[in-house]
Amino acid sequence: MLLEKAIGLDPDYAEAHCWLALNLWLGWLFWNEPKETNQPRSLAEAQRAVALDPNDAGNRWGLGIILGHERRYAESDAEFEATFKLDPNHADAWAMRSDLITLRGDAVKGVEFVKRALRLNPRPPGWYYWMAGQAYYALGDYQSAVEALRKPETYRTTSRRLLAAALAELGRLDEARQEAEFFMMSDPHFSIRHWATSQPFDNEEVLQRFVEGYRKAGLPD
Repeated sequence: MLLEKAIGLDPDYAEAHCWLALNLWLGWLFWNEPKETNQPRSLAEAQRAVALDPNDAGNRWGLGIILGHERRYAESDAEFEATFKLDPNHADAWAMRSDLITLRGDAVKGVEFVKRALRLNPRPPGWYYWMAGQAYYALGDYQSAVEALRKPETYRTTSRRLLAAALAELGRLDEARQEAEFFMMSDPHFSIRHWATSQPFDNEEVLQRFVEGYRKAGLPD
């Protein structure tokens, strides 16, 4: 609502278009808001932000992450390349790049990218540790995933569904199921099927590793 108000006051406010795009994207991806309207609108808003200010690195990675989740990988890669050409030290962009590269099957680079983000921003928002946990989980390094996801910056947020899966894979099923129950209190509409079909996996083996962990933790299909 506030972003829409900002755009109403200044229709050419590129950063507001970018953050509106990201909020719309997160809404359908994670919070059960309508995909039919949010998905195309999020892409349109991100494209509008870049059209208004193509020299803003934040606008470019915003479009890059949305294109990646549309499975438009080449276009997404081009936006991230433009981001790092404009600002090679953009910590948020490196952390988000970790997300996509991990889901596409290169968790080694995913860990490398999020470590770079953490070096650039040693006091990061919690989602950096979520990206770290995801990359370690995809590698099968479940203990490192637990350590990242138990960081106070991200623990007790919705990243705990991944913590639950990592604990389950370590055989710590009581802890895993408790974390899964707490997660479901915060996101009661979550289903493994919706999550799996909404993520831009390009590697079936990695996808199934996440799915099996969620099932072991007791999250609903």
